Amino acid sequence: MIKFLHTADLHLGKVFHDQSLVEDQAVMLEDLARLLADESYAALLIAGDVYDRSIPSPEAVELFGSFLGKVKKQRPSLEIIVIPGNHDSASRLGFGRELFAHLGIRFGVSAEECDKPLIVEGDGESCAFFFLPFLNPGVLSKESPEGTEEIPLRSQSAMAEEAARRMERARQEFAGQGHAYSVLVAHLFASGGTNAGSERVFLGNAESVNPALFSGFDYIALGHLHRCQSAGEKVWYPGSPLAYSFGESSPQRGGQDKYFLSVELEEGGAKIEKIPVKPRRKVTSLSGPFARFAGGTLPDTSAEKTEDPELLAAAEDYLEIRLTDRGITENARELLRKRFPYLLSLKQDEALARLSSISGTSRDGRRNTQSRGLDVDFKEFLSSLYGEIEQPDVSGDISADLTGEIGLFRALLAEVESGVLEE
Repeated sequence: MIKFLHTADLHLGKVFHDQSLVEDQAVMLEDLARLLADESYAALLIAGDVYDRSIPSPEAVELFGSFLGKVKKQRPSLEIIVIPGNHDSASRLGFGRELFAHLGIRFGVSAEECDKPLIVEGDGESCAFFFLPFLNPGVLSKESPEGTEEIPLRSQSAMAEEAARRMERARQEFAGQGHAYSVLVAHLFASGGTNAGSERVFLGNAESVNPALFSGFDYIALGHLHRCQSAGEKVWYPGSPLAYSFGESSPQRGGQDKYFLSVELEEGGAKIEKIPVKPRRKVTSLSGPFARFAGGTLPDTSAEKTEDPELLAAAEDYLEIRLTDRGITENARELLRKRFPYLLSLKQDEALARLSSISGTSRDGRRNTQSRGLDVDFKEFLSSLYGEIEQPDVSGDISADLTGEIGLFRALLAEVESGVLEE
């Protein structure tokens, strides 16, 4: 039996709607380090996207270095296996890899070395770990039919097929040497996988990879998709350990739980245990009218302070609010942040859609060809601020008995059109 922990898509240094997540990621890595204190684990697998950017921030690099140092100090014998994902720079992530290898930290950054596994000893048995980093176009080549030249491969599927061919030959060789198990650590988009909404995904299916290519392995440890899921027999994504989009909000609102995967390989197959990750702050998306969230933040509002348990529970969350009012609420984000300090996103889609449909303007600001008067547009602007005045007349004819702001606007507009007002 051999036991290891599988994670991926850390995205260290991530900035989420202008909010740095370094502190949240530090808490997550502390939890991961505590799990690895269990001496039954022989290895930690990080299947790509260690960093959020190819040139990571100093804070992100320091955070990852501190984590590696802490884990190796408490568990010197633990093997740590890291591959780059599509967000990482393989050359930067792999800097000093020859030195780190002597410390039991393996950076599998070269696709050309995909058939050179690391042998890890478990509980009386050994396992060959193969590494397949994210495949950028041209990193692998295939011999031409004539055998006279090497042809660079460009698509994910073609490179994955070539890598699978090389690794299967090596896998069989190492199995013949008596190694009980084989594991592939890879960063790719397996066909049949479901994205979570925060990944940098490929368009269409041209770049998806058939996981059946790697059927000879006892376990395929994948990274890239942020939703925890099985993409086939023995094929698992742990998902990102933290939510990186509001589509990944709490499960009670249609979102996703986050996990590390604990994997035991034994004679009967792979035993998978999902270990929940408790975030420093939840990511939450709520909807409703402005009055539901205002709770007396406006001096002129009649809304009473709410005891809505859902709002109380979300008060310290990273929050997205979708207002359902038909009219635009001015400065809504600034007003609501008095109650929700971590409000990161505020949307008024319904009001904007209504306003654009009435005014003859699309959401991107382009007007339709229907002719409308400026006074009609002004009337709809007032309606969006203060509520309905009356149903607009799309012909542009506003009754003459209207007074107040609309009447003043019409009078000024008439002066402008007659040339009375100077520039």
